[in-house]
Amino acid sequence: MDYFSIPISLVSLTVSLGTFWLAFVDRGRLRMTKPTIVFFGFDTVPKPTPKVFLRTLLYSTATRGQIIEGMYATVRHCGRERVFRFWGYGENNKLSPGSGLQISRTGLAANHHFVLSVHEDAYVFEPGAYEIGVNSDVVGRRKPMKLGTIKLVLSDEHAAALARQEGVLFERKIDGEYEGHSRGKNDAQHRNSGAPQANPEPINTDDTGRSTAASAGLRCRTPE
Repeated sequence: MDYFSIPISLVSLTVSLGTFWLAFVDRGRLRMTKPTIVFFGFDTVPKPTPKVFLRTLLYSTATRGQIIEGMYATVRHCGRERVFRFWGYGENNKLSPGSGLQISRTGLAANHHFVLSVHEDAYVFEPGAYEIGVNSDVVGRRKPMKLGTIKLVLSDEHAAALARQEGVLFERKIDGEYEGHSRGKNDAQHRNSGAPQANPEPINTDDTGRSTAASAGLRCRTPE
C-alpha cells in the first residue's frame, strides 16, 4: 500500500502548494482588452479641454486581483507626446474621478475618460497618425504598467471637426483597424446611442488602430 500512498500524498501536496501559490502568492498582471471604440473630444468645465475616451475591459491574470491607484493616457503624434493625466471612469455621463479601483480576475468593463490638465498648454488635434498609450499605476509595483497601445489616423475632415470643438468617434472594425466618424454637439442620434457626445457632462474637478479614410493626412506639421 505504501507504493501507492506516497505518490498520492506527493500529488496532493503539489496541488495544495499550487493552489496556495495561485490564491495568495502569484500577483499576476493587469491586462486590457483592445477597445472597441475610441473618442477624441472635449470637456467643457472649467474651459474646453481635450480628452480621449475609450471603452475596454480591465482584468487580472491572478486570483488575488489588482488595485489601480491611477491611470493616464499618452497621446503621440508626429514625434511629440502629451500626457492626458486626469482619469475618470463610469457609464455614459455618470463618471467618477478614478482612484483606488479594484480589478478582479473576472474583470471590469467601463468607459474611461482621460483629460488634459487645464493647467497645461493648449493642445490641437492635427491630422495624421496617432498612438495612444494606456498606462496604470498599480499598488505594489514601483513603475507604471503599460496596458496597451492604440493606433489610428485622424483625417483632415475630422481634424476640422475637432477644431470646431466637436468630436470624432473611432470604431474598431473586424480587421482591427479604426474608422472615424464626426460627432456634432447636437447630434441627437449620437446622444441616444449611449456613446460619448462632443461635450458630455464633465467630471467634477478643477484639475484635473488605423483609420481607412483615404483622405487621412499623414504629414506632420512643424511646431511654430
